[in-house]
Amino acid sequence: MNETSRQVPEPRTRAAYRRQLAVIISLCLVLLTATSTVILTRGINYQLADVSKTYQLIQQASKTLLLVTNMETSQRGYLLTLERSYLDLYYAASLSIDESMSRLASMARGNPPQEERVREIEALTTQIQGGVRQTVQLAVEGQLGKALEDIRSDKGKMDQLRETIRNFMDEEDRRLIQRNDKIDRTRDWLTIASLAALTSAVMLAYSLLSRVQRYVRLLSEGQSALLSENVLLEERVQERTAELENARAVAERERRRVEVLLQDSNHRIGNSLATVSSLLSLQLREATNENARRVLIAARDRVQTISTAHRRLRLGDDLETVRADEFLQAVVEDITTALVPGGRIKFETAFAPLNLNARDVTTIGIILGELVTNAVKHAFPDNREGIVSISFGRGEDGVLELAVADDGVGQGKGKGKRGKRQGLGMLVIEQLCLQFGDAPHYSNNGDAGTRAVIRFPSLEVRG
Repeated sequence: MNETSRQVPEPRTRAAYRRQLAVIISLCLVLLTATSTVILTRGINYQLADVSKTYQLIQQASKTLLLVTNMETSQRGYLLTLERSYLDLYYAASLSIDESMSRLASMARGNPPQEERVREIEALTTQIQGGVRQTVQLAVEGQLGKALEDIRSDKGKMDQLRETIRNFMDEEDRRLIQRNDKIDRTRDWLTIASLAALTSAVMLAYSLLSRVQRYVRLLSEGQSALLSENVLLEERVQERTAELENARAVAERERRRVEVLLQDSNHRIGNSLATVSSLLSLQLREATNENARRVLIAARDRVQTISTAHRRLRLGDDLETVRADEFLQAVVEDITTALVPGGRIKFETAFAPLNLNARDVTTIGIILGELVTNAVKHAFPDNREGIVSISFGRGEDGVLELAVADDGVGQGKGKGKRGKRQGLGMLVIEQLCLQFGDAPHYSNNGDAGTRAVIRFPSLEVRG
């Protein structure tokens, strides 16, 4: 029983071994045939290139002979007729003969017998060309008889040149016939190699087909298992996606709630500061001392400026940044409404559309409020009309800067002396500017007025 069990697998093992051996032999035959085909194909390509070169050599030799013949013919025509038109053909042939000989010598390089013939052709051509040139020169000088004698004496050189070129072309024709015979034999071998490759390919295809069928069956079984796993995976992905959507919805609600709270906080702060400003206005009515009134007025205006900045603050989608141009324009409009109700002072603004940190924008708004308030109060005394120009953006060196210029009375000419260190307002501006790494710069604005420039070297643009 045990002996039988050992003998049963033996035919299957031998069959599998034979199949493997057949596949290996087929592959080797295919590779061998492919290699032979490549070698034979490259040989045919080389032979075709050699044939093409032979044809070119024959054509170039014929062209050289034609040029020499044209040169001689034009010489004879000129001597017989003395017409200048024959000289044009002579000159054209003379100009082309050297180039034609150079190309012929280059194409024959590598074949010693043909190189020798080319040198002989070149020597004969040079002699004939010199003789033709001499006879033409004699005819041009009027020595026609001498020129005709030279032609009769040089007649054999042209026949010798034709014979040499004919031998050259016959040799190339002989070599061409040999190459064509070799190509025919190579083509026969290539046909045999192709048939062998086809036979090997059929054997290999049959062997591979049986293997592919087995692999396809296994692949089908694996695909069924994969589809079941894919269904389970899609269910888990859908569950996870639903969880993420819920989490995103919760996060979005929280973000909106925080945004509302921040906006509400800014409005509450602004309203509280507005209330403080109103209380200071009430206290101002009770004050009789002029110094106390000035202090209360200054305090009220600054509180009003800060209140305006907070009420006008509109945060972006990230809840951290603010559009500088929109915010500063709103601050200027509020200050204009509060301080210049009659419109005697006009405001020209140019703000760059930049996204800045909300805290930095609030500080810049306070600085702007102080500068504009100072210009309105001191640059235009006695209800004088004028223009205040305000800009915010990058300067020539790329640093952000705020500029406030007026065409008023200028520094030191208005009431209260406008100057660099005047009052609490200038002190507030200087302290706030230190946060950005610079100090305010004041200068005359042309013939009249004052210009204040605040630079912000450390201020960063967001987005």
